[in-house]
Amino acid sequence: MPGSGETCGGAGARRTRQWRNGSGRGPVGSAAVTEIDPIAETIHSLLRLAPGSSPSHRALHAKGIVASGHFTASGELSGLTTAEHLRDGTVEALVRFSHPGGDPRVSDAIPSGRGLAVKLTTPAGSHQLVAVSSPSFLVRDGQAFVELILARAPDPETGEVDPAKIVAFLEQHPEAVPAIEYAMTAPVPMSYGELTYNGLHTFFFVDDDGARTPFRYRFAPTIEVAEVEDEELSPDHLATDLGTRLADGPLDFTLLVVLGEDGDELDDPTAIWSPRPAINAGTLTLTAVVPDAEPVIFDPNNVVPGIEVSADPILAIRKAVYGLSYAERTR
Repeated sequence: MPGSGETCGGAGARRTRQWRNGSGRGPVGSAAVTEIDPIAETIHSLLRLAPGSSPSHRALHAKGIVASGHFTASGELSGLTTAEHLRDGTVEALVRFSHPGGDPRVSDAIPSGRGLAVKLTTPAGSHQLVAVSSPSFLVRDGQAFVELILARAPDPETGEVDPAKIVAFLEQHPEAVPAIEYAMTAPVPMSYGELTYNGLHTFFFVDDDGARTPFRYRFAPTIEVAEVEDEELSPDHLATDLGTRLADGPLDFTLLVVLGEDGDELDDPTAIWSPRPAINAGTLTLTAVVPDAEPVIFDPNNVVPGIEVSADPILAIRKAVYGLSYAERTR
């Protein structure tokens, strides 16, 4: 069943509690802003050159649909974090599903991964979570992202991507292979509600004693959608499906959390952690489609007390690029 992956409670938390007293890396920010900004500006400029890019939309994940709802904590994280909305109770949620590209008019019928961004309104502030259907991120740092964009840029004469450039990039960056393979083989989903969305970055829970536990998360579906063969899909079939489903009743996702173990890469979003039991952190319930709340940013760097970001360089790049994109589309 979707979303029914193996879960664990206190035993898993106690096992990781011993590990986390060892070495750990601090929150993002170790890279100077002066080092991040030029790369972020290059990335944003290159993304804006892509066919179909619109300055009035996001540089990436331009096409999307927004829904409102709420998140209800299961209580299973109570001993790991001081973040109250993950310990108990229900908070409001704003959710945006999206296509990863920069063209706001791209057809839903084109095979691709998909994105899910969540903004939880908590008493302590806004907790934002960003996830994608890919198992890993494409690159480890901003410079590699620049190289990837250039490798994927269409040839000016043919309008096609040069496969030799992609091969050359992968030879230099084999860590990108899982994400590239997924992007090339991802099927066309029938519904946003059928996918698992993975948070690719590592964060830290902080408990009452200040002890830190690394974790990653994913949003698992609670529905199964039958694949329809030989049906011509409309260019907006995912948005239509979501609206129809929510008109009939709520749509749920389970927030699953996995805890870090010895040997896990904490600052590398291309690294796929080994399979392990997951903690059921709670339920994200969507109830209605709402107008796209532009201008708004969903930034995973926006956390609340009880949660800290890692030193993952891509997190820092995200924040800078998001800021540039926001500034351009709100001129």
